[in-house]
Amino acid sequence: MAAHIPYVIRRDATLVFRRRVPTPVRKIYRKSFFGFSLRTHVVSEARRKAGIVTRFIDDLIGLIEVCGADMLDERDMDAVVDDLMRFDLEAAEAARENCGPRSTEAVAAAIRIHEATRDSLRAALVYNAYDAIHAPVERTLYRLGIDTDPADDGYPRLARRCARALIEVAEENIRREQGIYMQDTRIAGPARSQDATLFATSRNLPSLPNHPDQFPARIGDAETGVPMSAPASRSARPSASARPAPSDFDEPSSRQDKACAAHHARPKDEVRSSSSAAPTPAPACEKTATTHIPDKPPAHVPVIRRAGTPDDPYAVDITMLDGNSPFSDWFAAAVTQKREDTPNWDTGSLGNWKSTKKLVIEVFGDRPISWFERHHLLEFKSLLQAIPRNHHKSSEAQGIYQIIDETDVEETRQIALAENEIEFCQLNRGDAEQRLARARVPRLAINTVYRHLQAVQFIFRLAADHAATTHAVTRKVLWTKSQKEGLRKEEKDMSRLAWGDKLPDLLNTTAFVSPAGGELHAVFWPVLIAAHAGLRMEEVLQLKADDFDTIDGIRVFRIQSGAGQHLKSPAAKRIIPIHRNLLELGLWDMVEECRARGQEWLFPNIARCAAKDRLSGTFTKVFTHYRITEGVYDPRRDFHSLRTHFNVTLKRRKCPLDIRKRLIGHELRDVTEEHYDPEGSPIEEINDWVQSIEIDISQIVSPWRNPATLPENVVALRG
Repeated sequence: MAAHIPYVIRRDATLVFRRRVPTPVRKIYRKSFFGFSLRTHVVSEARRKAGIVTRFIDDLIGLIEVCGADMLDERDMDAVVDDLMRFDLEAAEAARENCGPRSTEAVAAAIRIHEATRDSLRAALVYNAYDAIHAPVERTLYRLGIDTDPADDGYPRLARRCARALIEVAEENIRREQGIYMQDTRIAGPARSQDATLFATSRNLPSLPNHPDQFPARIGDAETGVPMSAPASRSARPSASARPAPSDFDEPSSRQDKACAAHHARPKDEVRSSSSAAPTPAPACEKTATTHIPDKPPAHVPVIRRAGTPDDPYAVDITMLDGNSPFSDWFAAAVTQKREDTPNWDTGSLGNWKSTKKLVIEVFGDRPISWFERHHLLEFKSLLQAIPRNHHKSSEAQGIYQIIDETDVEETRQIALAENEIEFCQLNRGDAEQRLARARVPRLAINTVYRHLQAVQFIFRLAADHAATTHAVTRKVLWTKSQKEGLRKEEKDMSRLAWGDKLPDLLNTTAFVSPAGGELHAVFWPVLIAAHAGLRMEEVLQLKADDFDTIDGIRVFRIQSGAGQHLKSPAAKRIIPIHRNLLELGLWDMVEECRARGQEWLFPNIARCAAKDRLSGTFTKVFTHYRITEGVYDPRRDFHSLRTHFNVTLKRRKCPLDIRKRLIGHELRDVTEEHYDPEGSPIEEINDWVQSIEIDISQIVSPWRNPATLPENVVALRG
């Protein structure tokens, strides 16, 4: 799709409408998403149909909010039912605990009361007459602090649920009056599915045991001989005489009834232990509950992952992989292949590939490579185009589908507000288009989507080369060059710019003109060095005292590799004269102080990021936050733009291309320069070009600033 359409994704060759169900609608619509096919593959037609559906759903939401905004939601109703059941059960149990010894007649009377309560509640359900339960429901609502009116439309639903719950409470009390205790459905929620089938009605329960006065003074266990006064061990099984006699149950007439009877005939401790050890539910005890229990599915064969060693998580023998190997293993094989083909590939590309892997697994799971088909990759391509640019910036970020859905909802809301504002204020064409543009949420850039697709294509083509999948999976998934350029024309240009005339604004911020407490900000020296020497961020941050030297009396940076220092390419190793502005601000004096203290690193307080183990990962956030707080943030002018500014300034002064390439650390790619002049121009000429860069530092405050210390060889300027 040329541009993302809210709530529309592509599946196979068809466009599908998919929108998360808003909270007000979930009270009556139990699904999480509205999802259905738009029955077209034409983008313009899908946009038209999606707009109609969106307006209809918006009207539905408004209608529900107007007509049913005061109804109790599902969570409130569940809370009321839970509290009502627990309160009634605990009240009845407390009465039994405190009533003292009871006669057989008293027990029978208590059972008749619970049976009468149950029958009254059943009549309330039959005739929808809930007057009998108004009082307990209102007390429960008062305890929970829920304010509702019996005249509300949602109150009959709540009353009916409470009546059903109280029937269950009455039946449980009948069992408890007879000394039969089982796990409560509301008190032990996880056990409900297993033990609910054990809750039979009073007609199926065994007869009342004899009164305790009719028992002998001391009764011993017929099998173990342990007297009742001495507690038996937990593993001891009750006597057969203590179990319900088979005659107390109806004669089982079917295989299911026999299984039910056998389950009830098991001792109580055995039933509990077996239910906790194995989650197999008990058989249904009523002939009307003949729910079909599907056969147990075959055991899932775990996917064998072969990639990864303690030293390298991506080490893998590709000959051990096949179509059943998961995507993560083939990802590791592709990383291994890239490392062999491109030196230092990890530094620039591994982090991007890891983000691609994370997205693929989040969308599809770590499935076997042979499971993927072409329509899966096309769906992934559509999802990438729908992802907002700021996705997963938070540690508490949701899943990718939820991110897209919530972004679509917010974008639709903002567009609706913008359209209302345009109509109300009668905005002209230009202002209207600007207002609508601000309402749209920026999605992933085309180059970013293309990079993810390139990584995916490489992985699947590598698997296809080893007969693990087919090449047809990636057919026409990646855009052609003309398609990519056509898509880029529709998005805003975000290419990097040199700081140019904006550099004085940056150098007039707090860190440079008024350092707090006399201490320099973390951005002070890195920004000045990059602007005057064209160094990359990592090259600046990893400078050591040993990287400062003199050649023929000219003070220079030596950009070189070492312990904890990483170069992007062999061409990055170079020598750069130090600009006179840096010397005037006291950079050399600071280096000498570091040497005197035995301090190796020039910027020891900057931490490495966990993702790439690079200093630039942490400093990028510091520099971005600083620009935002100082009011000089521009997404197209970042730290690397200082390096761009250095190159552009030299080019404007007619500096030769080979000298500029040597200064900024780019490969020459010219046989004459690379092989017939490997040393390049003399250091004096290179120094003249560096000193030709004019940057105003008159307002910059530095504790080492001393113009009198400038050597004579830095004053030569080229016009």
